[in-house]
Amino acid sequence: MKKILYEKVKGLLRFTMYLLLPLAGGGWVGVSCTDTWDDHYEGQATAEYGMSDNTLWQAIKENPQLSNFASVVEACNFDRTLNSAQVLTVFAPTNDCLSKEQAQELITRYQTEKNNGTLEEDNTVMKEFIQNHVALFNFSVSDHTNDSIRMMNGKKLPLLSNRLNNATLLSKNALYSNGILFTVDNTVEFLPNVFEYIRKDADFDSLRSFLYCGDPLISGRSYPQFYYKEFMPSLSVAGSIKDGKTQYLDSVFIQRNRLFETLGNLHVEDSAYIFLAPTNEVWSQLVEEYEPYFDYPEDVDKRDSLIYRNTRLAIMEGTTFSRTFNSDEALQDSAMSTNCVREYTLRRQVWGGPFEYYQYFMPLSTNGAFDGTEVIRCSNGEVRKASKWNIDKRMTFNQYLVEEAEYSSNVKDVVRVYDQQLKDSINLAKITECYVSSDNIFYERVWDAGFIEVTPTVSDNIYINFYLKNHLSNIGYDIYLVTVPALANDSNATAVQRLPTKLRCVISSPGVKDYRSSDLITTPNAVDYLLVAEDYKFKNCTYGVTNTDLQTVMKVETRVKSNENDVTYSRTLRIDCILLVPHGTLQLVDALDIGSAQGQPGVLLYPHGQYDDRAYKFWYMLR
Repeated sequence: MKKILYEKVKGLLRFTMYLLLPLAGGGWVGVSCTDTWDDHYEGQATAEYGMSDNTLWQAIKENPQLSNFASVVEACNFDRTLNSAQVLTVFAPTNDCLSKEQAQELITRYQTEKNNGTLEEDNTVMKEFIQNHVALFNFSVSDHTNDSIRMMNGKKLPLLSNRLNNATLLSKNALYSNGILFTVDNTVEFLPNVFEYIRKDADFDSLRSFLYCGDPLISGRSYPQFYYKEFMPSLSVAGSIKDGKTQYLDSVFIQRNRLFETLGNLHVEDSAYIFLAPTNEVWSQLVEEYEPYFDYPEDVDKRDSLIYRNTRLAIMEGTTFSRTFNSDEALQDSAMSTNCVREYTLRRQVWGGPFEYYQYFMPLSTNGAFDGTEVIRCSNGEVRKASKWNIDKRMTFNQYLVEEAEYSSNVKDVVRVYDQQLKDSINLAKITECYVSSDNIFYERVWDAGFIEVTPTVSDNIYINFYLKNHLSNIGYDIYLVTVPALANDSNATAVQRLPTKLRCVISSPGVKDYRSSDLITTPNAVDYLLVAEDYKFKNCTYGVTNTDLQTVMKVETRVKSNENDVTYSRTLRIDCILLVPHGTLQLVDALDIGSAQGQPGVLLYPHGQYDDRAYKFWYMLR
C-alpha cells in the first residue's frame, strides 16, 4: 500500500520546475523538482492520515485551529506559494501558541516594512516567521527520526520524532498534493546568525551602520554599498526576449558584502564563528582614538572617505574567529582570527617577521581579548558583546613596517648631476643588489637575505632616497636604518672595505619641515640597527596612498670628509632595510644575553613589546 501511494503521488508531481533553494551566501537558486522528489520522498511516506488532493494552503485555511497562522500567511501573500506546485513541508503553529493579537502584530510589522521599501526576501516577518516554519521539499518523521532540515530562510533546525527545534509536533505527516503538514505547539524559534544578530541588537547600532552601510569609496548604481545584492543570470530562469533583452521568469540574487572578505562569512549558516563586537560606547571611543591615525594629506583623492573607512576597518580587523581553528581547548592558549596568518613559517613572508598579528594569547584570562564579554548564541556561532576593548592596536593595524632596500619600488632615486655634454642627468652612485649566501656567517641575520650596496662613482659623498610607505599619522614610530657589513657580501673583504660608514638620515613629508638625524656611524663587521628617530609622529597617513608625490621620503646620505675617506670611514652604503617600529616595541634578543644586542645573532623583533620565551625559542630554531 505504501509503495502504491508513493507511485501515485510521484506520478502527480512528475514535472520539471524550478524551486528556490537558499545558498550559503544568502541567495536563491533554481533546481529541477523531479529528481529531488525521488531523493526526499521515497522511503519517507508514513502519512498518518493518507493523502489528500488538497494543497497545503487549502488544508491550513480549512483548519480552525490554524486560523491565526493562516491570517499571517495570507496577509504576506505566501498563500500563493502554499497553493502552488512547489513541494513543501509546513510546521504550522496552532492558535493556542499564536494568538490573534500576535498574528496582527506580525501583519502590521510586515506591512510597515513593505511600505518602507524593504524587499520581500528581507522582510523580517517573511524571513524570521513564515520561512522559519516552512521547508522546501517534504519531510516526514518516524519513531527513530533524528535529523536536521533546512528551512526556507536557510536555517538548519533539528528534527526529531516529536519535535522541531523548540516546538513539539502535535500532528504529523499529513500528506497533501504539494507536501506535508505538521502542527506544532509553539512558534519555531528563529535564531539569527552572527551577521543578522548585529542588525537586531540596539547596542550595536554603530557597528551595524558600518557593516550594512554604503561604501563611500565606491560610486555607481551597480555597487553602491558594502552590503548589496548581485543578480545571477546563470541561476535565473530565462523567459522571452523583449527589445533585445532577456526577460526572466525567476530572478536569482546573491547577497554580497565586501567586508566578508576581510572579516569572514558571518552570514553563512554552515560556518561557525566567534565574533567580537564592540558596543556603541566602545565603538565611539575607538573611532575617536583611531581617526587621527588615518589623517590623509589634503590632496589625496576621496580623503574623507578613506579616513572614514580605514578608521573603522582598523577596529574590525582581527575580530572574527573561525571555530575550525579555535576550539574550546585551543582558546585556553590563544585565539587566531581570520586575519591571522596561521602558518608561522609564512608570517615572515607576509609581515617581514614572525609577528603574531591578529592572534591573541590567553583570550579568556583577565584582560584577555574575550575577558568580560557577554556571550550571545547564534545559529552559526556566537557574538561576544564587548563593553570594554582588550585588543592592543599593536597586535592589529599598528604594525612594524619593513621597507626592504633591495626592492626597487622602495627606492626613489640616488644622487644625480646634470651633464652638460650629455644634456642629461647622470647618477653619481651605483646600486648593486646583493644576497647573502647560505654559507656566509651573516646568513639569516639579514632581512630577506638581501640588501643593496650603494657605491660612489666619483670622489664625493652620495645619497639615496627611499619611500616610507603605508605609515600611520600621529602615532609614535621608532625608525631604524638597518645596515650590513662588507663581510655579508664578501667573506674576503679588505680592511678598507670593512671600514664603518658615517651617515645622516633626512625625513621629508609634503608640507612638513624636514627632520634631520644626528650623524650615525655603522658598526664594522656587524648587522647594525641605527636609531634614526625615536617616537617620531608623521603628520599625515600614507596607508594605501599610491601617488608618489604624496609619499614620505627618507634620504640616507654619507657624511665623510675627504681626509677621512677610506682611512677612517667608507662612503659605501650597504643598506638592508628601514624599519618603522611602533614606539618602544623593538626587542633585540641575543642567544646568550637577553637585552640590547645590536649587530648580534638571534635578533628577535617582537610586537608585544615584551620578551616571550616560547616565541623566542621558535625564532631561534628557525635560525
